[in-house]
Amino acid sequence: MALILVTGLWHPGFFRTTELDIVQAQKSIQQLLADPAQGYGPGHVGDVVCNSGRNPAVTAGGSFICTVSIDGAARQLTATFQNDRGDFLISVPK
Repeated sequence: MALILVTGLWHPGFFRTTELDIVQAQKSIQQLLADPAQGYGPGHVGDVVCNSGRNPAVTAGGSFICTVSIDGAARQLTATFQNDRGDFLISVPK
């Protein structure tokens, strides 16, 4: 599975800090990983938790870690911001 770009999941925060909505990001990552054509398929992916549930600041080149259950095994992936708009790529779960 290649890196996947996820877009548009940010919102303005306190003191003009742009933060990613981590709940929406987790949902999007789970949907992408469970995609039958490009992911692991329905029923294989669960329990996506990113950045310990905290909204990360959006900074181009910044990243955060997600844990995910795939077929019952805990794995990690890295999400890296591609720009200051909140678009990010996820790595293959390891």
